[in-house]
Amino acid sequence: MKNRNEEMKVISDMNHFFGESMIPLIEIIREEYDIKHKVDDKTGEYIYEKKPGNKRRSKIKLQPTEDDIITLEKIQERLSGKKGFIDFFRFSEGEYANKDFKGIELSFKLSRDYNYYTQRMMQIGNFSNLFPVISIKKGFIISEHDLINLVNELRKDNSSIAIRITDSYLEGYIALLEEHLTERDFIMLDIRNQHVDSKFIELEDFQELETDAYKIILNSPRSRNYKNGDYENLEFTKKIDNKVAIEYIDYDFDGFGDFGGLKDDLPSESGGNGKGAALGLIYLKEKNAFYSIVNYDTNMGMQGYENVRSEVLKRLGLLDSDNDCVTIKRIKNMEETFGNWATWNNLTLTRYIHQQATK
Repeated sequence: MKNRNEEMKVISDMNHFFGESMIPLIEIIREEYDIKHKVDDKTGEYIYEKKPGNKRRSKIKLQPTEDDIITLEKIQERLSGKKGFIDFFRFSEGEYANKDFKGIELSFKLSRDYNYYTQRMMQIGNFSNLFPVISIKKGFIISEHDLINLVNELRKDNSSIAIRITDSYLEGYIALLEEHLTERDFIMLDIRNQHVDSKFIELEDFQELETDAYKIILNSPRSRNYKNGDYENLEFTKKIDNKVAIEYIDYDFDGFGDFGGLKDDLPSESGGNGKGAALGLIYLKEKNAFYSIVNYDTNMGMQGYENVRSEVLKRLGLLDSDNDCVTIKRIKNMEETFGNWATWNNLTLTRYIHQQATK
């Protein structure tokens, strides 16, 4: 998950389900800061101002600096002692649709300054339960010399290291991975949004990799191309094929990772005036599929979630037969307001984590 507000709320709310069998992989795209306010140099008291249109005065916020960054501290706090993989996220031009880079200034800087990227990676070693993830993909190939140096530097302060590599680059790094990773480390083969059945050759190569490191396959099965209104209504959607959650066992991999029903996407410029189809996705582990509920009236926009909620509650026998789902409980407790796009992304991810952890 990326360190956006709703996904971070899910980590805080669901950290008790994390453990050795479920470790979140967090892609850092933005900073969090320790907010400081202006004080009087003589008295040390806060200075207040009254902004136009406001009746009450408020403290004057200071512009944050590098010294005020608390991104990793906040993630460790939300994890509450549980382990987490940290990927300081980089992206290439044209990889995502975001054009104005609002909200991802950190990721933009990391993508264009390798020295700053390695500098931030080194900070992960200050947190005993956070593990660094070195990502190798199109536009961000790391030379063998630089990769060995980075691994050796990270190993000084980290008990475990992960290398995340897209399938098309695996062959060029096999010898290095076999030689420099240990039984405490992780190799994550990322097939991106490709279907697992189409990558059987690459998966067999990964299977044959001679290493004691944990082998993990990563997949993003929900396409960014589909809009909410493209999904089926009142049926298990065929547009998200979560087969990797089963297939990884057939290849004797140690685990799998995905986006929990969310898109592998970056924040984009706002638009649509709140219009669009309201979509609810409810994962059911026994079918390894997402039940899709859509209100197709785009003019209703987020108001359509009242209908989505109603349809969920009609199907409790299917979606919450054990009456123990934290997501369904939240949906039941909705009154007067029924959430927005971010709310239902939160619910999708919360449900997915609960089902994978308990079923």
